[in-house]
Amino acid sequence: MAVQLRVILEEHNIQKLKLPTGIPNTLEDLVSIITATFQLHGEIGLLYQDINFDNQFFSVTSTADLHDKATVKVILKEPTITLDLHPVFESSTLSTVSTHPASTAETDICPADHDATSEVSNCESSSSSDTIILPDSCRSAAWPVPFQVPEFSRDIELILAEANNSYHATGRHFMDASIKSAIMQELAKVIFSYTAYPTNEQILSVAEALVSKFPCLREPGSFAGLYGWQQRIKNKMHNYRAKLRSRKYSYPEIEINTLKRKHPADVGPLKNIKKAKKAEVNYLPPHPTGESQETLEKERLELICEITKKNNAKIIADKMNKTFSSRRIEVVSLSPSVDVFKERWPALFTEAQIKEEFRRITTVSLEETFLRKLDEYTPGLLRLMRAKGGAAGCKMRPLLDSLNTQNIEEKRDAVVCCLINYLGERQEDLFHEWQECEEYTDKTMKVIVKHNVMAEEDDLSIVIEGNQVMEGCGSRTKACILLMGLIYAINIEYPKELKNTFEAFQKLFLEIDGAKLLKKVHSLKNKLMQ
Repeated sequence: MAVQLRVILEEHNIQKLKLPTGIPNTLEDLVSIITATFQLHGEIGLLYQDINFDNQFFSVTSTADLHDKATVKVILKEPTITLDLHPVFESSTLSTVSTHPASTAETDICPADHDATSEVSNCESSSSSDTIILPDSCRSAAWPVPFQVPEFSRDIELILAEANNSYHATGRHFMDASIKSAIMQELAKVIFSYTAYPTNEQILSVAEALVSKFPCLREPGSFAGLYGWQQRIKNKMHNYRAKLRSRKYSYPEIEINTLKRKHPADVGPLKNIKKAKKAEVNYLPPHPTGESQETLEKERLELICEITKKNNAKIIADKMNKTFSSRRIEVVSLSPSVDVFKERWPALFTEAQIKEEFRRITTVSLEETFLRKLDEYTPGLLRLMRAKGGAAGCKMRPLLDSLNTQNIEEKRDAVVCCLINYLGERQEDLFHEWQECEEYTDKTMKVIVKHNVMAEEDDLSIVIEGNQVMEGCGSRTKACILLMGLIYAINIEYPKELKNTFEAFQKLFLEIDGAKLLKKVHSLKNKLMQ
């Protein structure tokens, strides 16, 4: 006996399906008929309305659940993506992307960052052959520039290749909503493997890369054919984070912004969002597999005991690495004062561990990268500084005229000091000449310079919130490097009166998030590139 089914393909696309020989005996046969009749692509699942439960939808497990004129809803089984990430070695990252069809009606979410590892140096020296492997919960790579569109499943790649050929021949755009949905799901997973909260610039780079690889996906009527994709990606990431929150696995960088975890004064959904603001790769990583806040607290207490012992640098480095997630949750969610944080984590406030913490947070080698780019830009910077006029030029000229270009340390210090003046800021706001019997309590963030007449070098220390957190920095350049590491480790903002200087440190010398620059830093970079 012939029957008819009401088939919901999309919210605004509802079709009638006629079955002259009746409802098939098996679910597989019915799925094949629906797929062929409506020319669907990819693996699908079916839901049906049950009149006994106020027409709520249930999964179709047998065709016996269906009857004449029943309502059936088609669900696309979106493909999942798995990233096999290999350890990062200084400047390169190797990753392989593979896809496979989902086996359930709802895609299992397995963000790639949970399998990431990163090789970093031990606490003895950043160039040592001994390495520290980041916990498996940490991301291992920063946002790629340019963004690389992942390989989609084989059927989607074939469909898009055919659509590209049609677009080049006829100019016809590809409009299949189910394929676009599958693309969005895979893009969301790859984006999340780099960041949970992509910036507008990052979202734009994804849209540009997508339509560049598949021109058929350009959308007529929108600017550059990108605007629609930008909005889809933004909305998809919001939904993706919401779906992750419903899973058993803990995602601190998402959970910290839920309303129930916010301070009563910040209960607005868009108020005081805690997310990476200086391109931190591992801003709030989950705990390592098998660890909890309680077990990591025990590790912290053991760590305090270990720092009183001798010749156990490797043990301290391993425990600092293991407790990284606990330290980040504490510093981001509680925002403790510097003196309290130093009391709880004294091992962090050493040169070696500041460098390693910075690498754990950003995947960037702090000192090597800073000095390499500083030396690379030095000839151009000296040229620009010597040509600078006005008050800034007058302030820089005595130091530049007395510069011994044969001494690399002196040259670096001179460039760093003059850079502050070149960007229209004051050296005194960063470097403070110490006077005898002077207190530090009013120094929010300073490098204290003590002149020692008995030694060739000055004694430099770092003060934050009135507390001396580092001493024996060696040189002004080294002090700036360590101060950058501390700013990331303690999760504090750049001083407003030195915002251009610290942005130059971050985006020019450390090459972190260099896409969007302040006006003065952008102008400086353009001149250096000429």
